[in-house]
Amino acid sequence: MIIVDEVYQNVVYRLSTEEIIHLIERLKAKKEDEIGAIKDKINKYEQKRQAEEAMYQSLSPIRKWFAGHPASHHTAVEYIVHVKDRFKQIDSMKRSIQELNEVLLLLNTHPATEEIPLSPEIIREIKIIRGMEAL
Repeated sequence: MIIVDEVYQNVVYRLSTEEIIHLIERLKAKKEDEIGAIKDKINKYEQKRQAEEAMYQSLSPIRKWFAGHPASHHTAVEYIVHVKDRFKQIDSMKRSIQELNEVLLLLNTHPATEEIPLSPEIIREIKIIRGMEAL
C-alpha cells in the first residue's frame, strides 16, 4: 500500500496494510496517553490552586493583609496558561484521533485500496515513530 501526502500528492511510504494499521494504532495510543498526561497536569494545577486558596482563607485578617493575594488578572492569566490552553491542546488531539479512526475505518472497510492519502501532520508523526523503531 502506498501512503500519499494529501496536500502535495507525494508518495511518502510503501508499506503493507498491517504495518500501516499498526503505526496508526500506535499513534492513536500515543495521543490518548498525551491527553491523559495533560488532564493530570490540569488536575494538579487545580488542586494546587484550591490548596493555596484554602490556606489563604484560613489566615487571620492581619496575616491576609501581609500575605497579599495575587491580582485577579494574574489569576486569569495563570488559568489561561494552565487550563484553557491545555484544553485546546486536548481538543486538537481529539480531532487528530478522530482523523486516525477514519483512516483505520477506511483501511478496514477497503483493504484492497492501493493508495491512502494522509495529512502532512500524520505523516510527520509516522516518520517520528518509524525513526524511534529504527533506533
